[in-house]
Amino acid sequence: MNNNVKQSAIELCKQLKNLLTQISEEQFIAPLDLFSGSSIGQHTRHIIEFYQCLIDSVKKGEQICYEDRQRSLTLESDKYNALAKIDEQISSFSQLDNYTEDVVLKVKDYAQNLEMNEWSSPSTISREMHYCNEHTVHHLAIIKVGLMHYFPGLNLNDSFGVAKSTYAYRKGK
Repeated sequence: MNNNVKQSAIELCKQLKNLLTQISEEQFIAPLDLFSGSSIGQHTRHIIEFYQCLIDSVKKGEQICYEDRQRSLTLESDKYNALAKIDEQISSFSQLDNYTEDVVLKVKDYAQNLEMNEWSSPSTISREMHYCNEHTVHHLAIIKVGLMHYFPGLNLNDSFGVAKSTYAYRKGK
């Protein structure tokens, strides 16, 4: 697997972990109107489960299907469980080097009438990790909006919730 992609995943997970250590359990689970009633915990679970879906599918030799993630209530309602899972995932990223880079992405695409259509596409572990990273940045950006609105004063670095390309552009690179 591409080492830069893996390092980005580790950095993003550490950003999320740093945030979670700064907020209370109550802040973690609070339904926020700005998020249409969802919580930081639910966004955290969503991030974790995308990475976990990739890791588990690769280890089992199965197609990767992000729609089939677990949706664990424990991850979204117990900050300490989420922190432990993030640590576990960071350790698992290096294990992906032991598997063939080629994978198959399985997509369950729902039509407007909610009829499900499945399709598959060849991919690589590195490509899917990059997708998970971009997905994580997107959700960190959403979380950041909620934090700034409801819980100002947290110590977040200036790259929190910002795509690397955007961050580099802002820095004149």
